[in-house]
Amino acid sequence: MALVTTAEVCDANPQLILSGELRALQPIFQIYGRRQVFSGPIVTLKVFEDNVLVREFLEEKGNGRVLVVDGGASLRCAILGGNPVVQAQNNGWAGIIVNGCIRDVDEINGCDIGGESSWFSSHESQ
Repeated sequence: MALVTTAEVCDANPQLILSGELRALQPIFQIYGRRQVFSGPIVTLKVFEDNVLVREFLEEKGNGRVLVVDGGASLRCAILGGNPVVQAQNNGWAGIIVNGCIRDVDEINGCDIGGESSWFSSHESQ
């Protein structure tokens, strides 16, 4: 898969930007994992302070996909930790983006996967 920059996608799709169908992430996300750049087909999930669905998705074969999780930007508990990220790496996921907290940052940083999160926390999911 060829690497395409955010700027190139935006330049090629001005009507989608004007209509609101195409939006770029705000630069609030921290990068985790050993892959600083990653891409793939996106799978989206919306959860709130519970990571059961996240774990279930990451148990599946990733086939180079990227999981994007809207965790409601909650700061009360982590949506993702080291064990599910190791599983995602082993199952062939390209990356995970979380709008919310993650934990086990050192373990995640050792994984050959791309990761971005808006926050990190030491609290487990409920």
